[in-house]
Amino acid sequence: MPIKKHYFVFACTFFFSLGTNILNFSLIYRLVDRFSFSPGQIGAYLALGQLFYFLGCNLYRRFASSLNPARIFPFAVVVVFLVSILLGFARSSFLVYAAYWVLQLSTGFYWPPVMGWLTGGLSGNELNREIGLFNRSWMAANILGPLAAGALYHWNSTANFFVLVLCFFTAILILFLLWRRNRKELRYRYRNGKSTFGRPAAPAASASSGAAASPNSAAPGKAGTFDKRLDLYRYRGWTNALCSNICMGIIVNILPLYIRDGLGFTERSAGMVLFFRSMAGFIGFSVLARFTLWHFNRKWFLITQGTLIFCTFLFLFAGNRLAFYTVVVFLFGFTHSCCYDNSIFYSGATGKDPKKNLALHEIFLSIGNAAGSAGGGFIYQHFRFGGTCFALVLVLGLGLGLLILLNKRERVPG
Repeated sequence: MPIKKHYFVFACTFFFSLGTNILNFSLIYRLVDRFSFSPGQIGAYLALGQLFYFLGCNLYRRFASSLNPARIFPFAVVVVFLVSILLGFARSSFLVYAAYWVLQLSTGFYWPPVMGWLTGGLSGNELNREIGLFNRSWMAANILGPLAAGALYHWNSTANFFVLVLCFFTAILILFLLWRRNRKELRYRYRNGKSTFGRPAAPAASASSGAAASPNSAAPGKAGTFDKRLDLYRYRGWTNALCSNICMGIIVNILPLYIRDGLGFTERSAGMVLFFRSMAGFIGFSVLARFTLWHFNRKWFLITQGTLIFCTFLFLFAGNRLAFYTVVVFLFGFTHSCCYDNSIFYSGATGKDPKKNLALHEIFLSIGNAAGSAGGGFIYQHFRFGGTCFALVLVLGLGLGLLILLNKRERVPG
C-alpha cells in the first residue's frame, strides 16, 4: 500500500526548512566577518533576497498555479540544492549576491505549490489539522536550525554550509522515494483546472461547507454579502502575516547582530535565543491545530496584533539581559504562529482559488520579512536597537488601525 503523500512532504519540508534556516543564520555572520558588511547592507541584502522570493511566488501564482504542483516543488528543491553548493564555495560578494537571489527565487516555487497540494479539497477541521501538521514540520526545523547553526559557526564557519547542503540533498532523496512508492497516485491530471488527486476537489469553505465557526451571520440568499465577509477575513489574515513577519525580519536577521556585536555575546547565544522563538512557534501551531474557537473570530486578529505591539515595548526594557530577550522572543514566536495561522487558514478556507491565495499568503510574508530586514537594518545602523523598536511600534500600530477599519467595514450592511 502506497505511503500517504503527506508523510513524505512533511519530511521533505523539515529538511528543506532546516537547510534554509542554517543558511540564513550563517549568512548574517559570514557577510560581516568575511565581506565586512554593515548592518544596513545586511538588511538590504536579505531584503532583496525576500523580494526575489516574492517574485518567485508571484511567478508561480500567475503562470504555474494551474500546473501539476507535484512536478513544480521537487524541481525547486533540486535548484536550491545546486545553488547552495555554489553559495558555500563563493568567495566574491557578487557571487554571494547572485547565488542567494537565485536560491530565493527558486524557494518561491516550493512553498505555495506544496501547501496547495496538501490542502486541496479540504475544509473546516480537516483543513485546520493538515495545516497544523504542515506548520509543525517546518517549525521543528526552525527549532533545530538556529541551535545547530550557532554552534557550528562558533566552531567552524564553513561547517554550516556542508550541513545545509546535506539537508537539501536529503530532501531530494525523500522526494525520489515519494515518486518511487507513490508513482501511480502521483500521475493525476487536472480536470477543469482542479486536482483529482486522492479526493475530489471541493470549495474550501462556503456557506454550505459546514466549516467550524464559519461566519454564518450572513442571511440566506445573500451570497454577495457572505463572500465579502470571507474576503475581509482573508485581508485580516494577510495584515497579521505582514506585520508579524516585519517583526520576524528584525528578530531573525537584525537581533543576532545586536546580541553579538551590541551586547557582546556569542553566536551560540544568539542561536539559543532564536531556538526559543521557534520552540514557541511549534507550541503555538500545536495548540491552534487542536482548537477552532479562533476561526472566524474578528477579535482574535486584534488580540494577536496588540500582543505584537506589547512585545515590542518589552524589548525597550530588556537592557543587556539576555534572559529578558529570550522571554520576549518566546512571546513573539508564539504570537507569530497565531498570525501565520490566521493568514494560511483563511487563504486556504476562503476564496475561489486557494492555490493563488496561498501564493499571496507567501507573498505578504516575504514583503514583511523584506521590510523588517531592510528597514530594521538601516534604522539599527543609525539609531541602534531602541530606535528600531520605536519604528516597529509605529508600523504595528498602523496595522492595528487597519484591522479596526476592516472590523467596522464588516458591521456595515452589505
